[in-house]
Amino acid sequence: MRLRLPRSRMGWFTLVLVGLWAVWGWMIPASMQRSFPAPLRLFLNLLTFLLIVPAAYYTWSLLRVVRARLLWKIRRRLIIAHILIGAIPIVLLLVILYVSGLLFFYQLSYFLVEKQIGIHTAQIHAFSLSLSSGLQQSLAGSASAPSELKTMLEQDARYLLSMYRAASVVLRARDPATGGNLVFSAGRARPDPDAYQLPRWLSDREWNGLVYEDMQPAIYGLTPRKNERPGMLCLRSLVYGELRPEMPYSLEVTVPFDAEMLRRLRDALGQDLLLADHVPSAGLNVVPDTTLLSGNILFSTFEPEAGAPPTARPVWSMPLYPVSWDSGTILGQTEPQPDADVLFMELSTSKLMQNVFRSESNVSRTILGALQLVVGFFLAVELLSLVAGILITKSITNAVYNLDRGTEFIRRGDFSQRIVVKSEDQLGALAKSFNQMTEYIQTLVKERVQKERLERELEIAKEVQEQLFPKQAPQLKLMELTGLCLPARIVSGDYYDFLQFDSQRIGMALGDICGKGISAALLMANLQATLRSNVLAGGAHSHAGQDGADGGVAAVVRVLNQQIYAFTSANKFASFFYAVYDETRSTMTYCNAGHNPPLFFNKSGFRRLTTGGTVVGIFPDAEFEQETVHLESGDLLLAYTDGIVESVNEYGEEFGEQRLIRLVEGRRNHSAEQLQNAIVDEVLHWAYEEERDDDMTLIVARCR
Repeated sequence: MRLRLPRSRMGWFTLVLVGLWAVWGWMIPASMQRSFPAPLRLFLNLLTFLLIVPAAYYTWSLLRVVRARLLWKIRRRLIIAHILIGAIPIVLLLVILYVSGLLFFYQLSYFLVEKQIGIHTAQIHAFSLSLSSGLQQSLAGSASAPSELKTMLEQDARYLLSMYRAASVVLRARDPATGGNLVFSAGRARPDPDAYQLPRWLSDREWNGLVYEDMQPAIYGLTPRKNERPGMLCLRSLVYGELRPEMPYSLEVTVPFDAEMLRRLRDALGQDLLLADHVPSAGLNVVPDTTLLSGNILFSTFEPEAGAPPTARPVWSMPLYPVSWDSGTILGQTEPQPDADVLFMELSTSKLMQNVFRSESNVSRTILGALQLVVGFFLAVELLSLVAGILITKSITNAVYNLDRGTEFIRRGDFSQRIVVKSEDQLGALAKSFNQMTEYIQTLVKERVQKERLERELEIAKEVQEQLFPKQAPQLKLMELTGLCLPARIVSGDYYDFLQFDSQRIGMALGDICGKGISAALLMANLQATLRSNVLAGGAHSHAGQDGADGGVAAVVRVLNQQIYAFTSANKFASFFYAVYDETRSTMTYCNAGHNPPLFFNKSGFRRLTTGGTVVGIFPDAEFEQETVHLESGDLLLAYTDGIVESVNEYGEEFGEQRLIRLVEGRRNHSAEQLQNAIVDEVLHWAYEEERDDDMTLIVARCR
């Protein structure tokens, strides 16, 4: 296996840190570590914290890689977007609603329990007041014996004992005869007259509420719990009064918080309850399984299920915060008290809702039906939204997938692939546009192939045309000759030629074919072939005689005009300049057939050579004239096409004939080739556009 070393500074930094950390943490014993100097130990201990840097770096790099690969596909992006925008907020909303519902149900349950306990407390206190009032009315102004007082107490307490069978009634009054205390009871209480007493924190004031009897529980028939301090949770009411001025009393009514009281609360709330004591602090919360409390349960309304213990049911705790009868403090308000009893309610929101929202009236049934309808509508809308979201996402991702697949075919050069349009929306329009684009590209590829073929053919035509132009100018003793043709396109419609008759006479031809491109080039080749066949092959040059007076030059142009007219279409013509130079006579005979007048410079100035006629190829019977010019040393002939003088700059201004004349006059002493190069450079520098509109052709003849 080949060992791969890190390639970055962070890689080397991480490798060194991990190596030092491994050596320090694993290879060096702890006893040896303690012998190291304190600064070294501190530095090595910092390695753990320094590992946070590469950990954060590589975590960020991993997240970037995961993001790049996970979010590359549009489908994954849409799914993640739906999760972030739709699913996560709904989940959070459901969690919030669930937690809020738990809080609401718990508070509602707690409120209902407190309300029911308050109702029973109020009933007991009302009985105490009623019993006290009855005793005062019965004994007012009479000297009844104590035995009669006990009998009246037992008779009046029957109603309370019929409602709460485990209740106790204790009456303590002052004996007017002895000044001692008389204690009478009804129900389960068996108070000792000498031991019975009331707590000092009451200060002889009336009181009622939930108490934890931890002062003298034995008089109520209670037994100690697991060798702990005895106590009992109960509802109590205490009132004071006077049977006679000399006989004040206190009346105490106590109802234990036992199984019967739990059943009353269950019947009112619709949920099972249990009462437990010595509950640890961790148990004062939602208890998932009441088997944790099985050893401390005092009373329960749970009915055992088949195969399960009677306490195997989830409950939530409800601290009741009773008042300690001995000290008057509220138990469990600041911290859980192990001696206090704790009430637990069954964790069943359905039973609670059924009991709270019982359909006992048309209004409640209507509200419940409306709520069910809203919930059903909400679920239906959510389901439809989910299905619609899946379908819309699928349509978008399928369209993007088809476009991506189509572009892959195009990248491979297959332009026959078409996308099936299934919708009339923006995605369908995009697919149609893609198909149209593919068709256009396919057409453009075909056109490009044809264009390349035409360009190859034009290149061949250019090579052929270049062979038609003179390879070099004839060498004469008394005249310098040079010629040049710069095509505006691949092939040129201009024509120039040198025709050597013998060592003393040459012909010079310059033409400009109408139009551009391949048609003009073909006509130019036809013009050259016709001219050469007439002049060289036909012996027409011999007709010129010694002085050209018989009209030989004009005759050549006349024959050329008739042939061009006969073998070309009516809209094809050419401007043409033809001249014959005779070195023995130092003359030049020319004919200008509608061409730009060549410029002839001599000692007296310059003139334009205009003698001739119209362009060739339009009128079959056109007549042409010729002129003979005598040449001297230093004379200069410049023949050119309109591409020279009609070249425009960036402001649309033409180069013009006047600039050309000034340019030549300033370089009269230059050779023919130097003058030609100067003219070409100046015109090309003047031209604004790189691609010219017209061909540029010129002939320069200079007498030595």
